[in-house]
Amino acid sequence: MATIHSAVLFDLDGTLVDSYQDAEDCWGEWARSAGVGDVFDLADFYGQKRADIVRTLLPHLTEDEIRHHAEQVRLAERARVAKVVALPGAAELLASLPRDRWALVTSNDTEVAQARLRSAGLPVPDVIVSADDVLRPKPAPEGFLLAAQKLGVDPATAVGVDDSPHGIAAARAAGMTTVAVRFRHGDAELAAAHTVVDGVGSLSLAVTPAGIRLSVPGDPPGVPS
Repeated sequence: MATIHSAVLFDLDGTLVDSYQDAEDCWGEWARSAGVGDVFDLADFYGQKRADIVRTLLPHLTEDEIRHHAEQVRLAERARVAKVVALPGAAELLASLPRDRWALVTSNDTEVAQARLRSAGLPVPDVIVSADDVLRPKPAPEGFLLAAQKLGVDPATAVGVDDSPHGIAAARAAGMTTVAVRFRHGDAELAAAHTVVDGVGSLSLAVTPAGIRLSVPGDPPGVPS
């Protein structure tokens, strides 16, 4: 799949960082305090906006109450980042890219995304498109389209890297080449991606005069640049 692209747009959680334990702790504490139950499986909701999760679990709440509960979880996640770590190869991959050639597209909010990047020792990009910036989250393409616009690139020439079916659907709907990374989802759930890899450490990015050359395991050697 060696291809040339103008920019790379990454998801955050499950793609560049493993924030699962901190997030699950925050949501578990909230679920118990809100009367949802003693057992909460974040995997059922991974990649969704907080308000949507609260709305699903507590459908009787008003919109104001939903926003209140979502804000409680947001503040908890903003403060709890000690267990967030960079996924293998993430630091090296980002270091290989110019700052104006990559962006973050996350269903989280900007403050939490920045806190998790810093905790993981990863650079904070110039372009972050978060839940704060879109009306329609993944699987809608709005976030990826906005990030491409901010970078000044044609979405059709960019690549989207995500670990969730919602994220892959969003990037594909934006017209991008899609790379799915395995984290909490299996290959069957990620089948809509153009290719599926074990993680961002499996990707090879090289900046060439023609653009960013993306290679994945199994590509033949000697691909022209």
